[in-house]
Amino acid sequence: MCWEFQLKLAWFRPAALAPTPKLDATAALIAGLQATHALELFTDTSAHDFVWKHFRAPYELCVFELDNTAAHAFIWPYLLHYPGVLLLASPTLHDSRAQALIAAGRRGDYEQEFAFNEGYAARRLRVPPRVPHGSWAMLRAPLLASRLAVVPHRSVAELLCAEHPAARVAYAPLPVPEVDLGPRENAGRAGVTFGVLAGDRIEVARRAHARAVESGAEAELVIEPSPDRLLDSADVVLALSWPAPGDPLQLARAAMAARKPVVAPETVFTADWPALDPQTWRPRGSLPDAPAAVTIDLRDEEHSLALAMRRLSADAPLRARLADEGQAWWRAHASPRRALERWERLLREAATLDPPARPADWPPHLTPDGTERTRAMLEEFGVTVDLFD
Repeated sequence: MCWEFQLKLAWFRPAALAPTPKLDATAALIAGLQATHALELFTDTSAHDFVWKHFRAPYELCVFELDNTAAHAFIWPYLLHYPGVLLLASPTLHDSRAQALIAAGRRGDYEQEFAFNEGYAARRLRVPPRVPHGSWAMLRAPLLASRLAVVPHRSVAELLCAEHPAARVAYAPLPVPEVDLGPRENAGRAGVTFGVLAGDRIEVARRAHARAVESGAEAELVIEPSPDRLLDSADVVLALSWPAPGDPLQLARAAMAARKPVVAPETVFTADWPALDPQTWRPRGSLPDAPAAVTIDLRDEEHSLALAMRRLSADAPLRARLADEGQAWWRAHASPRRALERWERLLREAATLDPPARPADWPPHLTPDGTERTRAMLEEFGVTVDLFD
């Protein structure tokens, strides 16, 4: 890339999240961007250095990787006071934000923030909240605090654009590196091996597998402790996690890159995928591409999964077509080259943007930056030069 396009970037994320690089798409994105930009990583253990470093040699753009976990709570003050690019990893941030504010004794701030984001008073709720994951989004404030919000799922980006017209929301995929598989670990096994990751919805997988076998399917279910072992041993990958913070479909995309057929839930996250419905074995929706996966209806999860396992265990040509089309979809939409092209354009655009105007009902506790006492002391001595701009 030409030198004129190089940006000085500050990237905020927790120090360690994914148990394996195959499930850490942003690590691959950061590595790709570091090849052409001056990118410095700030984690929960080093973020305190950002303020003085930014004061001495300003960063042109900050990127905030935000998810609905306690590990991401440290990012909020920086996101609110240094407008940049919000990489939104989850369509809801309520749980982690509520827990952080309430744990800090800031119940009043939580209620103000909830009302600003959701449009009605949090006093109607029991606090601290214990609600189904994803019941409330709490997205309006971080979206409006950012120059640009980037979502790795096109359908989610479209929904957020409709729900928050004052915010700038764009779609950009996260890169999935090509998977180099080792020797097959299921050599000699009878039938087709379906693999599910330990910690995933394994009880659902077990019950569906039992139903498929009862109906005559020659299928084996393996539960693997790591994505590496799962991708090596499984003929078909079951990526069933939902709902969950982060991107539970990263395993499914890694399977596509490895040319493995994929079965996943039918959700807003998979709405972009050309997929087959195991109830009818017809393509879902009207996407023009050939089906690249099988997606199951969550209202009929166990039965639909059993149907998928029964058909895929008996239909080798279908497995081969899904494997080929899945890899083609990955190459077109989630390969490192495609993802980096899109991110390069968005980052250069975001560096030229101002953050959206703060609305009149912006919660006042989101504005202070921690320098108020120092400013007041300087004012007493008649010092008018603002050292903090």
